[in-house]
Amino acid sequence: MAKAAAFVLGAAILLPAAGEARAAAPGHPGQRLVSEANCAACHQIGAAPPLRPAPQLGPPLDRAGARLQTEWLKGFLARPRKLRPGEPARMPGFRLAGWEVEALAAFLAGLREPWEPAPADAPGALSFPAFYQGLPAGDAKRGRAVFERSECAKCHPGPEGKIPRAPGEEKPDGPDLREMSRKLTREGFAAVLFDPAQVRPGTKMPAFFYDAGEPLGPDAPRQLADLAAYLEGLAGPRPRVLDLTSGRFPAGAREWGGRLALQLNCAGCHAGTGLDPRHPDQVAPPLGYRNAPRVYTREMVAAWLQQPASIPMHERMMGFGRMPAFGFTPEEDRRIAEWLFTFDGPPGRGGGGMLMMLGGGGMMR
Repeated sequence: MAKAAAFVLGAAILLPAAGEARAAAPGHPGQRLVSEANCAACHQIGAAPPLRPAPQLGPPLDRAGARLQTEWLKGFLARPRKLRPGEPARMPGFRLAGWEVEALAAFLAGLREPWEPAPADAPGALSFPAFYQGLPAGDAKRGRAVFERSECAKCHPGPEGKIPRAPGEEKPDGPDLREMSRKLTREGFAAVLFDPAQVRPGTKMPAFFYDAGEPLGPDAPRQLADLAAYLEGLAGPRPRVLDLTSGRFPAGAREWGGRLALQLNCAGCHAGTGLDPRHPDQVAPPLGYRNAPRVYTREMVAAWLQQPASIPMHERMMGFGRMPAFGFTPEEDRRIAEWLFTFDGPPGRGGGGMLMMLGGGGMMR
């Protein structure tokens, strides 16, 4: 089964403008889910075109080639999963073929934007490239002591789980560090420990070792190197990675990956791809079903959300994206469908992929 468009990787939505008539049910639970899934990156929400682009709330990808391990990246693209339990955003699955996984991984591996220079108003500050070039080899045993002293496990699950928090103590839920050890390269670990905000803008992770390129203590380089060495070793043996290409991978991997990233509108949720976000009317059909033909039902929309599909005709002939699967529960699908029927979409809505794939109105199943 399939669909003509992509919701795409991330979290947040543009609702119809305040003057737009009858965009009902503010605070509806379905509206919250649509916002978390960032549907507005690919879909017009309501009858009027969006006034501004949807936010890019996925992590920036400008240095993916330097930060991410290629084999982890392939596995994540093939089977995405939630990495940060404290964030509402969820990376959806696009049902990528093996060659598409390989092509997208090749494209992302080529994204290596230079790191930011040292602050001009701090003569003694280091840039990350200068720091990383002189980073000593770390000692994992000493790194565990740094890990415990810094209380990293209050926010991140580690080998022994998380440290219990005191009553009323609020700490963000960070990603599992065992997963991060499979995800990040040594440069990736060093970068996030050197300047967390440069790697992931808006992060709640504090800077333990450097502030604006200046060390917070005389042992900052050694402690950072030791902690990085400890974190790199958390995962144990790497999982076996399947051969996804089956010997049929086309030449020009990165070029193919760039085309695919454009069609799937990865830039709708992720900065740093070198691509511009596509306009919703180029990617996916508009949403808003109160004025839709009667063949559209809440049950039909919920069923589509539960099991979307790929429609090759829409992708290849019309240049549409691909509707991904977000892993919503049946109850979440029902709530989203209910909300989408509380406001109008553009007039003149005809048939389409959902009708064809789900057999609405007597059309082919």
